[in-house]
Amino acid sequence: MTPTDSAPPSPSPMELLAPAGSLAAFEAALQEGADAVYIGAPGLNARALARDFTFGEIAAMTAHAHACGKKIYVAMNSLMKEDEVRQALETLSMLAKIGPDALILQDLGVLHLARRFFPQLAVHASTLMTVNNSMAAAHLKRLGFERIVLARELSLEEIGAIHDRCDVPLEIFIHGAMCFSYSGLCRFSSLHGGKSSLRGQCVQPCRRRYEWQPSGKRSVGGHAGKGLGYFFSMNDLSGIEHLAEVRQAGVVSLKIEGRLKSVEYVRNTVRAYRLALNALDAPPQQRSGMLEEAQRYLDAAMGRKRSSGFFVPGKEDRMILPKLSGSTGEVIGKVTRIDEVKGFRGARTLTLQVGLQTAVKLGDRLRLYEERSGDRKSFSLRALTVKGKQVDQAQSGQTALITLPDIEPSIFRQPSHGLLFRIDVSGRAENQRSALTRSAAKMPPPLPDPFQVEKALTTLAMGTEHKRDGRDRSPSQRPAAERNRPPQTRPTGPQWWLKAQSLESLGQRYPFRVAKFLIDLNQRNLEYFLYVRQRRSAKLPPLVWALPTVIHEAQLPGVRKAVEQIRLLGPSCFQISQIGQMALFSDEGQTPTEHSLAVYGDYSCNALNSPALRMYGECGLAGVQFSLETDRATLAAALTHFSQSPLPQDDQRMQVGLHVYGRPPLFSARLDAPHFQGQRTFASSRGERFYLDRREETLYAFSHSAFSLLQYTDELVQAGVDYLVVDISHGQAKRECAEVTALLSGRGDTPTVFSGNYAGALV
Repeated sequence: MTPTDSAPPSPSPMELLAPAGSLAAFEAALQEGADAVYIGAPGLNARALARDFTFGEIAAMTAHAHACGKKIYVAMNSLMKEDEVRQALETLSMLAKIGPDALILQDLGVLHLARRFFPQLAVHASTLMTVNNSMAAAHLKRLGFERIVLARELSLEEIGAIHDRCDVPLEIFIHGAMCFSYSGLCRFSSLHGGKSSLRGQCVQPCRRRYEWQPSGKRSVGGHAGKGLGYFFSMNDLSGIEHLAEVRQAGVVSLKIEGRLKSVEYVRNTVRAYRLALNALDAPPQQRSGMLEEAQRYLDAAMGRKRSSGFFVPGKEDRMILPKLSGSTGEVIGKVTRIDEVKGFRGARTLTLQVGLQTAVKLGDRLRLYEERSGDRKSFSLRALTVKGKQVDQAQSGQTALITLPDIEPSIFRQPSHGLLFRIDVSGRAENQRSALTRSAAKMPPPLPDPFQVEKALTTLAMGTEHKRDGRDRSPSQRPAAERNRPPQTRPTGPQWWLKAQSLESLGQRYPFRVAKFLIDLNQRNLEYFLYVRQRRSAKLPPLVWALPTVIHEAQLPGVRKAVEQIRLLGPSCFQISQIGQMALFSDEGQTPTEHSLAVYGDYSCNALNSPALRMYGECGLAGVQFSLETDRATLAAALTHFSQSPLPQDDQRMQVGLHVYGRPPLFSARLDAPHFQGQRTFASSRGERFYLDRREETLYAFSHSAFSLLQYTDELVQAGVDYLVVDISHGQAKRECAEVTALLSGRGDTPTVFSGNYAGALV
């Protein structure tokens, strides 16, 4: 055997995957060495871009990428509302004609449409599907996903373990912005801002400044102090120093975040990572110089401060610097004073007094960021004064006056707590003379196949609108499966589920008859359950065991064992948090059929449309809670269409539930940073109060006000919700029951609550 024969095979090259929010960024990514580029599907991607690509541009980019031997992926990873199903089908129809290399999805409803009607399209699972373990990754592969984009909260060791235990290709984020909450589990922006992060509309509450408060304090002081900070604003991820370990972990694709970023950001980050990847196999004497050069390119990209994220445990103190705002760009200086000047014909002008930390010149693009309120204003520097003289440039250490015309002064209050940033907009304007731009302008956009779309809508029973109970239809107009089954009657009242913190708290008196009790599957509850079962005289209520929202690889054996212990004791019910957890109850992808087992889905399954409900039913669930983020119209339309869809072979329609009371987590995070001191209350500049809590290795942020749809109980039952979930697990049981009673009866002191998007419109 020769030395060559005995040498271990070289690792496969990792794909460098770049973002593009414009044609210019797309071209820059390919020019700098990206192997693939990902873009957003118009109107259905999880980034609210200033301008979506047209389908003609997508067709031109796809043709260009393939001609260069590169790949292009289309992110269709927004949660789909019911009134967007037709748009999604039309988009899938056009993309099937264009032929990108894969779609990136998070919504099981979109997956249902793609797999059933457009099977030629390859699909990748978005990081928003919160895949944290090998079990979930393998189960998603069985559902049809050809690649899994792992959650960003994993260590290199955990990524390697997932690779070793399942054969699905893995993609990770290697560089860019980080969210404080687990991927796919942030509801702060939606429930307290009306704009869903899962639909690309995040208002970034994690980037705002908050104040720690002692218990009982009701308002926020208007002064700076030790309790003020950007507690949740994550530094950018940078894995450029760990590429060798990433390759060893079996990752096939390295994704750079930044579809909202400028062309020069894309150019510099792609250039840096291409250089660093080349350095992996370069002679040792050249590697350090290549990595130093790569770091200089990252500095030029004008991102936030960088850290290695969760790749290397023990560096949590580097992920958040609470005294820094986390705004992108280069800090120019601190605004020490803001004055208003009335100009010609009443025009308002602001003058900023700035202590400069670096040089600034006319023409720079700047952003004024008010730390307390989070208000931001970008502008081009047109007037600069130092020591009473107008200048073209000012130096670090000088105090300068900067004029901002046409700004509403009321958004910036005195005393000022503003920071001034220089931001990168270079290369934003696309080169109109490039071959790609000319090709895109001439490329006729593909048209959706109207026959195919209408056929799909008819198959989904969405071609026409009907009432849920079918009373406006003649028997011949009803779907065959509905005509052939016995008539069903709606229950006269709602079916109530109650979630409690522990089995000991189930002895409370409740304002309704409880059909099922939800209880978290944790060690304490399991031990108490096993103890009670040993007492023959003890009678337990009907229980549904709620699986943890996040299960990391090291926790899988314990969860499997707990599930097996419960199932061995007889008929059992469980509630999953993610579709990948169905693997705990199925064999090689087959759905559970035994009558002694029922599996339900939590609201974290993000079912926001009738195709998603159909998909969960086909996966074997007995029921699933509809998305917590829903508005009234979306819920009603989805339930109407779902009720009209053909029944599965067993003639049992999956139940649909809804969370109607509780304190749903706004953040669910892995990071327990040093500045989180115990269970603390924090408040926004608007006086909104929240608190932190730790449970089962996860840090949660909750609102002090409860979420409630109890005032809409009759309406929800009439719309077709099968069971209503009341969660009292995040407070003292007796007090929570009193609040629920007051809200249901409308008598007594009703607590302050919020209803999320239900009475408005989900954006």
